[in-house]
Amino acid sequence: MNDLCTVTKDNAQQTPIKHNPYLHELIWNLLKPNPPGRLLDIPSGPGYFARQAKQHGFDTIAAEIDDSLHVFPDISYLKVDMAKKLPTEPGSFDYIVSIEGIEHIENQFLFLRECSRVLKKGGKLFLTTPNITSLESRFSFFLTGVHDDPPGPIRDDLPNIFMEHINLIPFHRLETFIRFAGFKIETLTTYRMRKGSLFLYPFVYPCAFIRYLTTYRKYYKEKPNEQYYRGIFKKYLSLEVLCGSHNVIVAIKK
Repeated sequence: MNDLCTVTKDNAQQTPIKHNPYLHELIWNLLKPNPPGRLLDIPSGPGYFARQAKQHGFDTIAAEIDDSLHVFPDISYLKVDMAKKLPTEPGSFDYIVSIEGIEHIENQFLFLRECSRVLKKGGKLFLTTPNITSLESRFSFFLTGVHDDPPGPIRDDLPNIFMEHINLIPFHRLETFIRFAGFKIETLTTYRMRKGSLFLYPFVYPCAFIRYLTTYRKYYKEKPNEQYYRGIFKKYLSLEVLCGSHNVIVAIKK
């Protein structure tokens, strides 16, 4: 069931929609300065990103649980459930790309630990997810109790609940999971700044800064690794986290 396969013309179907092309472009611009290596694209969907990287010399595998999306004859696919152990050996990859996937799975900590396991030391994880820590998203949660827009219950009649945002992740938890999985965040950016967040920023930032400063002075100042944790606090208060549409992260395996 987890066998690696290459699609032939006989089982290829009509080309499916390319979701999130703007994030594909953003991640490609972050990846392309790196030397070509072995790359896992998970969840790959049809494998558009894997194809692009392959055309530029990367040895790519597209990992996707829905084998109806294994449609490109020139791409090697792996049927993978992101909520389980990845069916690859430790240190198999130089790069992992995960565009808009982690918010669709139950066990995010397991997934990130598995990414760390199958990456070589010094390998890089390129990850995107909706930024529910943005001030606009926080205000939406204040009004409705949910981060998704529009707010509402997940329907009972969906063919696959895992296509929905079942587990949107705030930045502080994502950063913690990444750190404890054995990564160091090398780059933190976003796709675009949200207008509502930028409007709220001048009002919220001073209050958030004072609250974090109080915590920092009480629990971290003049303690071991003070500067290390100071850097994490700066990420929490960064414009990318407070106002960005997405968390876009490049993390290196330590």
